Parts: sequence; C-alpha cells; structure tokens
Amino acid sequence: MRIHYLLVIVMLSSLSFAGTSETQSSDTRTKITLTTTEKDFVLERMRRMLETLTAIQISLAQESPEKVDDSVMLMLQFSKENHPTGLHQLLPEGFKQMSQVMNQSWKTLANEITDPKVIQKEIVSIMTTCNACHRSYRIE
Repeated sequence: MRIHYLLVIVMLSSLSFAGTSETQSSDTRTKITLTTTEKDFVLERMRRMLETLTAIQISLAQESPEKVDDSVMLMLQFSKENHPTGLHQLLPEGFKQMSQVMNQSWKTLANEITDPKVIQKEIVSIMTTCNACHRSYRIE
C-alpha cells in the first residue's frame, strides 16, 4: 500500500514537472496560506528533517547505524511538542497524504533499525515525498 502511495506521488510530481516550460515564470504550485506561527513551525520542521537526513547519512558513513533512531527521535519529539493546534485541518488532502507516507518512514527509522539497506530505503521514500511535496505546494 505504501509503495502505491509512493508511486502516485512520483507520478504526480513527474506530471507537474512535464507541464512546465523554461519560459514560464509563474509559480503554479498550490499555495498553502498559514499564520506566522504555523508557517514558522512547518519551515522549522522541514529544516530539522533535512538535518536529520544529513545526520543519518553521517551515521551510515561512520558505520554507526545504531545512532539513526536517536537523530530521528529528536526530530519527532520537536514535531510533537511544537505542532500548532488545528494545523492539520488547514492542509490540502494531497499534502496530508504525502505527510502520512513520510511519517511512516520516519516511524520505521525510529524503531532502532540497523540494517543500512532498510535505512536507505526509508531515506529514499522520505526524499521522494519531499521532492513531490515541494514540487506541488508552496507555503505562504
């Protein structure tokens, strides 16, 4: 089921990319309008996800996959403690679906996974979702 969602996300991302031309300068992504607090949270969460992905790659390069869950848990803890009330209801359905796919990968990584191949598979899932989301939506 998760692979199905991932394939749909990749296909939608590819379709939106194929429809743009180099001469087109307008941003055709779906606009998500948030309050300053909501926007700050979403942007900070994205930064922390990127930093966590970097920390995971460092752990793998140092052959220390047992450190992966610690990095992921810190990011998930930030999200849980700082998530603005009602934010989820403001987001478009497609955004929420991508978020669910991504959150499942983060949860998998938080479960003390030490197999580098499994870790890499989850990283690919997360990054594919990030790319599709950034191609489809813009936060304002």
